[in-house]
Amino acid sequence: PGMSDPMMQPDTTEEDSGLPQVFVRWSVLRSNLNDLLAPAVDVQLNAGSDICGYEVAGDGSLNIISESGAAIASTPPASAPTSLIVGADGAVSKCRYWIQTGQSDIPAMEREKVNTFDLADTGRINLKAVVPKSLGDSFEEGHTYSYFAPGGGVACFAGPAGDGHTYWAISIADEKDEETGQVTQFMANKSNSDLNKVKLALLDKISSLGTDTVKFASDMIEATDPKTIYATRSKEAQNIGPSLATNDGKVVLVGDAAHAMSGAYGQNPNFALEGAAELATCIRNNGSIESALQKYSSMRVDRCVEMQKRSAERAAKAMKGEKDLEDVSAWIHRWDVEKNV
Repeated sequence: PGMSDPMMQPDTTEEDSGLPQVFVRWSVLRSNLNDLLAPAVDVQLNAGSDICGYEVAGDGSLNIISESGAAIASTPPASAPTSLIVGADGAVSKCRYWIQTGQSDIPAMEREKVNTFDLADTGRINLKAVVPKSLGDSFEEGHTYSYFAPGGGVACFAGPAGDGHTYWAISIADEKDEETGQVTQFMANKSNSDLNKVKLALLDKISSLGTDTVKFASDMIEATDPKTIYATRSKEAQNIGPSLATNDGKVVLVGDAAHAMSGAYGQNPNFALEGAAELATCIRNNGSIESALQKYSSMRVDRCVEMQKRSAERAAKAMKGEKDLEDVSAWIHRWDVEKNV
């Protein structure tokens, strides 16, 4: 009561594509994807963090090389020689380094720089979690709610994440002193590893906004187990392409490794799955890996550049509290992998 009318954005996904838009928790999605894999596929988590390069053997097969120069063997041993490395190693991507530099390894003097290689910090920190709790009876089921602080600086979101669960996400822009030009980052003097302090600092930040309009977000944060909070600086790839594969056709990028972008449209995971489907379809439909990767890159680069641009524009407007936000749902969801490939 007494609050301004909310801005409503209808969900036209099913109308545009014939399929409904579904909000799924990452843990559930990972589990479902894992169940789709063939029984013989062995998934290893947190393996190969010391990957540094690759080498091509005499028979054309590939070996992954560690920082010590030794080949990293798969466990259990692979049933067939490795012929292609699919680099889905996230925004901080060693595989993207190989492609952008044309090198098949990372020199020792360059290894510390990989964490920032070809990445631009967009001036925000994003924090999020999923809570086993519903928003409440006063909120319409199936809707995502948002709040943008007047003048920008803080954006709050909360919405469905599966039965009985709600996700929340908070984006906080860096603050710039107009007189000195000094930039201050939220949590700059605190470690993101102490998630109890992250939660308390976040609640203080939300409280400082001085409005009950954002109570939907603070209630969710209050109910959150600090161990489940994920905090990360918002970064995007400085260059997407011109190719998403190495010149020798041995490494190809998908997901954030290929197109790290603002999460303003929430398309990072969607574009990762879309890219994986396109890569698989290109390999299936082409006579050689080389031609498949050329086709994949030629299709994927332009679409990802466009999505990154639109995401950055939307994020900038939203963080300023602007309401005339472009809706590109139809452009996103009408993409037909089979038809385009």
